[in-house]
Amino acid sequence: MTGVTRALARFAVATKYEALPPAIQHEGVRAFVNWVGCAAGGCREDAIERALPVLTEFNGANSSTVVGRREKLDALNATFINSMSSAALAYNDTHFTTVAHPTSPLGAALVALAERQPLSGKELVRAVVLGNEIQCRIGNILCTPPAENAIGLSMAGLVGCIGVAVSGGIAMGFNEDQIATAMGHAANQSAGLREAHASNASQFIQGHTARCGLTAVFLTAHGFTCNDTLIEGPKGFGVSFGTRPQFDAALDRLGEFWEISTLAYKPYPSGFVIHPLTDACLEIARNNSYDPVQIERIELTINPLAKQLTSRPTPTNINQAVVSLEHWTAASLIYKAAGVAQLAAPILSDPLVKKLRASIKITTDEAVGREAASVRVVFKDGKALEASVKDCRGSARRPLTDEDISIKTLDQLQVAFSKQAAEKIVAEAWKIEQYPLVAPFCKTLGTAA
Repeated sequence: MTGVTRALARFAVATKYEALPPAIQHEGVRAFVNWVGCAAGGCREDAIERALPVLTEFNGANSSTVVGRREKLDALNATFINSMSSAALAYNDTHFTTVAHPTSPLGAALVALAERQPLSGKELVRAVVLGNEIQCRIGNILCTPPAENAIGLSMAGLVGCIGVAVSGGIAMGFNEDQIATAMGHAANQSAGLREAHASNASQFIQGHTARCGLTAVFLTAHGFTCNDTLIEGPKGFGVSFGTRPQFDAALDRLGEFWEISTLAYKPYPSGFVIHPLTDACLEIARNNSYDPVQIERIELTINPLAKQLTSRPTPTNINQAVVSLEHWTAASLIYKAAGVAQLAAPILSDPLVKKLRASIKITTDEAVGREAASVRVVFKDGKALEASVKDCRGSARRPLTDEDISIKTLDQLQVAFSKQAAEKIVAEAWKIEQYPLVAPFCKTLGTAA
């Protein structure tokens, strides 16, 4: 198919804020508020502490805010760190079809751009919506049956940079030609391997894709050329990263159906394919009285992708635990909770947690959706407790409410801010559309307590 890049670039330029349905405008705000919390929540994690000294040594202008920290970096490096922070606790949003995390790179790039040039709240929301839309649609090229892409490829790394190219281009007032060029430069940098999961390198993917996308924008602004067929060309993105790519999926119902309406905001700090299991385990734990010491085994029935991406029976650190279905199954059943507290070192090394992780038996079934799971807990006396989840919390059919997102964001902001400051940031983030310029809000994100 020809003209995919051009058609998407044309759509991005033509679709103004006022043309977005009110519900989609609001979804853009929800995505941004969620991003603010995630970026703050991860700002003190190990990957950030190790990356900052490296970037500081080679940094350019100290002009851009690093969320939750006193350091200042140049726009490219701040974008890298802020996107990486938003993914550090696996609390970032997820697009179920592609398993990408669309707003992590967009939010980081837009905050950096807003501090370089005028950007209104409405234009920021427009950029969030359209950057989400186009990167997810390009991901759909690789994920819409009969298309397939290799399990080892990180979809977040493949498409996040393209989303930033679109968002950044909108923020800079690009025309159709420039958006198409920026998308090409971004696609030319697509990268990321899921083998990096459970290490700092996993968060690096999110930082790298954001910085690559912003680099694409800056190169385009300076007239750096690129073909406008890098998505659909015979040696381009689609055929290089997928088998039987479905280019029509990128344009299907464009402007009628919005991918951001399916975006999932996570209620738990873990890989989203683990969330159905967590819901089921918490249902069992909170609705029944039992001694977890008496659990003999735990039987799980899940989608194959959940096992492929997150079966890690023996996590020893937080990076491994956030993407370990065994850890969250055991911790949820023992502690009746599944938050950041359940990632603490004493819980990771708890002998009972280790024992229950080892007792887990996994059955995979293609008929089980990615949002679904079944759990059966069998006790030593033969008693069994069961729970099944069809649509997990945070999924498109069971979304988090605005209040849920506010609570989650407030909790994460307190990693770096006082409660009073965090409450003010949350309230102002929800009002971002009303800002004639968003730079003043962005600057408040770097004033650490």
